[in-house]
Amino acid sequence: MNATLKKTLLAGCLLLAAWPALAMDLHGLKPEEVAVWAAPVESGKTLAGHRADSAVNPASTMKLITSWSALNLLKPGYHWHTGLWSAAPLRDGALQGDLYWLGAGDPRFNNDSLLKLLYELRLRGVKQIDGRLLLDKSAFKGISSAHDFDEDLGRAFTVEPDSHLTNLKVAWLNFYVDAAGARVALDPPLAGVRVNAKLQAGGQGGPNDCSDVRRYATISNDANSVTVSGTLPASCDGAKTFVNVLDHDAFASQDFAALWQALGGAGPKGAGQGRVPAGARELAGHDSQPLTVAISDINKYSNNTMARTLFLTLGKEGGGGEDTRANAEHAVRRLLAANGISDETLVLENGSGLSRRERVSARLMGQVLLNAARGPYASEFLASLPIAGEDGTLKKRFADQGPRLRMKTGTLKDVKALAGYWLGADGRRLALAVIVNSPRAPEMGKAMDQIVADLIDQFEAAK
Repeated sequence: MNATLKKTLLAGCLLLAAWPALAMDLHGLKPEEVAVWAAPVESGKTLAGHRADSAVNPASTMKLITSWSALNLLKPGYHWHTGLWSAAPLRDGALQGDLYWLGAGDPRFNNDSLLKLLYELRLRGVKQIDGRLLLDKSAFKGISSAHDFDEDLGRAFTVEPDSHLTNLKVAWLNFYVDAAGARVALDPPLAGVRVNAKLQAGGQGGPNDCSDVRRYATISNDANSVTVSGTLPASCDGAKTFVNVLDHDAFASQDFAALWQALGGAGPKGAGQGRVPAGARELAGHDSQPLTVAISDINKYSNNTMARTLFLTLGKEGGGGEDTRANAEHAVRRLLAANGISDETLVLENGSGLSRRERVSARLMGQVLLNAARGPYASEFLASLPIAGEDGTLKKRFADQGPRLRMKTGTLKDVKALAGYWLGADGRRLALAVIVNSPRAPEMGKAMDQIVADLIDQFEAAK
């Protein structure tokens, strides 16, 4: 074969490889800024692809891989069990020793959950805890990182996972404006958090003007204090917002103490960490709602802390090593391999997409979507996704497409992503992923939405 012919064939191959990119309208995106993949669920034959095998940062669409893994490995009915244990005797309503809180890493464990647990303790006859509250944190051996988010430190979406995650480690500020003036109360009343309030009543406001109290109140907080100032109209009576305070152990133990005392209980006498001793008995237990409820919260509202906690649960249940995060990664990779999906482009840090490091290809994401749609938990997976124009992170997007479109969104600095399904009126389904990695990503939302609309039109035209 002569050199001229070789060059001609090479040029032809390059042209064929680039054909999908040339055929696809990218609506102002540069070819190197976006990766696209789409295929009908029923056939799996690629409908459209552009840089589909490039490793890109998926932002929060990574939660789909974690959710798919959890449904297949843990099963939809999986529950987290949280227990209170002690080896101490109970006499005349007094637990004469330490109480151990065995955390399970329940991502939805909140104050209602804790109150039910404490109420069960009261029903058992415990009125007073003479010893300490000790947190058994053996569920997770290490946690997953989220590097390079220092500028967001203290914001709720960066709260780390923990075996004793309680109320997502946020407390509520409840605002009241009445005849007594303007004031704020911390719920729960955490002993280690100071609230410095400089509020006054005044100003005009309609009945719906205080949907976000931060329009009127300036709030700053660190681990141990909250400062609130401003002038509140009467419409802010009953308004609330949340703040991220304390570290996990302090929050959990102080929340426990505050709610225990609200139930009329006395003690405990301090807090710390400790392992449940041999011979201890469970005095109270709480089972979470099933996994399906957790993944719905995770995907519809893109909750990073819950997703990171779920990812670690995969490692906790998977076993095989002393590093929970590494166990979780091995579990995901094994599941991909078992289903014939290449993990060559996959980079996992914490499974939530709150990561500068995580990578997938649009094709890998698409193959997970195909597998999920064809698998035994298809309905559970689909139900967890935001519905266009109706709920979650798509409540105000894709009004023209409507509820037949269900997609997980992803947003980071320099990243915007969409991955999910179009449900055709004839029952056919399209799996699709569009991922933008570019400094221009924040301004590319409309272009992405139009690419999705084009893929849907192409799919519908191919009946």
